[in-house]
Amino acid sequence: MRYILGVDIGTTAIKASVIGEDGRIFGSCTSEYPLTTLPTGEVEADLELYKKAFGEAVKGAVSASGADVKDIRCVGFSSTAETPLLLDENFEPLCKVIAWMDTRGVKEAEYLTRHFSREDIISKVGFDSVYAIHPVSKILAVKNKHPQVFEKTRMFAQIKDYFVWELSGRWVTDHSLASDHGFFDITNRRYWQEMLDFVGIDRRYLPELVQPGTEIGRITPRAAEKYGLDPDTMINVGAFDQGCGAIGAGNIRPGIASESTGSALVTVATIDGLSPGSDGKVPTLCSGVPGKYMYQPYCTGSMIMKWYRDAFCAAEKQVEAETGLSAYAQMDGLAAAVPAGAEGLIMLPYFQGSGIPELNENASGVFYGVNAGHTRGHFIRAIMEGLAIALRRMLECEKALGASASEIRSLGGGARSRVWCQIKADVLGIPVKVLSNSENTPCMGCAILAGAANGIWPSIEYAAQRFVSVKETFVPNAENAEIYAKTYAKYVEITKALDPTFRREGAGIL
Repeated sequence: MRYILGVDIGTTAIKASVIGEDGRIFGSCTSEYPLTTLPTGEVEADLELYKKAFGEAVKGAVSASGADVKDIRCVGFSSTAETPLLLDENFEPLCKVIAWMDTRGVKEAEYLTRHFSREDIISKVGFDSVYAIHPVSKILAVKNKHPQVFEKTRMFAQIKDYFVWELSGRWVTDHSLASDHGFFDITNRRYWQEMLDFVGIDRRYLPELVQPGTEIGRITPRAAEKYGLDPDTMINVGAFDQGCGAIGAGNIRPGIASESTGSALVTVATIDGLSPGSDGKVPTLCSGVPGKYMYQPYCTGSMIMKWYRDAFCAAEKQVEAETGLSAYAQMDGLAAAVPAGAEGLIMLPYFQGSGIPELNENASGVFYGVNAGHTRGHFIRAIMEGLAIALRRMLECEKALGASASEIRSLGGGARSRVWCQIKADVLGIPVKVLSNSENTPCMGCAILAGAANGIWPSIEYAAQRFVSVKETFVPNAENAEIYAKTYAKYVEITKALDPTFRREGAGIL
């Protein structure tokens, strides 16, 4: 048996999985780390926390698998695409790792958008504007607020780039990860020199660019000893997490969509080429499949459910501590007892700004229509329905560009909730399919990329088709169609009414 080690570097945790050449997961381990969120919009963490979690996840997965490390042929990577770190000449951090949802660069994003033409931004960045989520905005914010840090920087890296270097000794990144930076030209698949020059980023201090899934060499002897891996293990650059998740879900061709309800709610539609009619409202990135592209609209996701659990479900957390019954499972029960439509309670899930079609980074979360008859179950169901409606709006924007889907494959932690999956099917009006490996798709995706490059499997397509299986399908309930049509219309009406108030500086409502 030959094995691949897939490592997914997420928002608040690193997960590693050892996957056999038969597609089975032999061992997994997840190690979490906290993020620090400041009132001014900064969201960050010490690099040491990531390094500790990386070591724990890799060693834990290998140990749990029982595999001989000599049979682990290669390591593949997946990670968030907008998590930069600035390193000095010794590749030590000059500041904390900046999380993808960090909004310190809102003003810088607006400044960059004003400077470059809309046509250039659409064709190169794949968005209609430069946004605070883009690393280029965060880097410029660091330059403006801490110029000494910027001047000392000798490597502008992303978190995946750092661990690829840690294992291989090479600074290499892939097209899919780079395509969400704001200084990468997605049309020509190279760095956007004009943007680099304007911000002042020296090209010498950026990683080498390669196709997703490129095998870049053997692990260094130091890293092999440090992480307990064989010196002949090959390192694969992998791809960014949503691209890997799509591959791990079998979403590698047009006609299939996937959605991941993790910290963010993201939907992915694979396309063969860039749409000449795109106005940039639907974010377009390089796919994890070499040569292809993907639409990837997003908004805040399950972090809202976590917020509600921590703020209002102390009793459920206590039951979990005493009995092991998950607080989320108990919350599902509360939501299931509430009728479709949550009896008029509507939630706009804009905790970190709104997604498409507004893409308003100043938007905040709203509960609308609250009355004395509403219980915690109503609020929980309203959160689920609000995120399902946000997903529907994303899919409708993709469909307008020709990327229609007859089914959607559900990934991430949200796929564990049968109540939520049924709500999504009812709101979307198409089947929602939960995969057997729904929580391991990023690891599976980067393992497929690494295994295909290493010759374990003949192609990405072969492995994706062979190893992806559907565990359960949720079919839309026709009885709820009219209710959700009215809820959807009201949701859009509220959003349009509040959007101008969100855009005023300092506006916010909850």
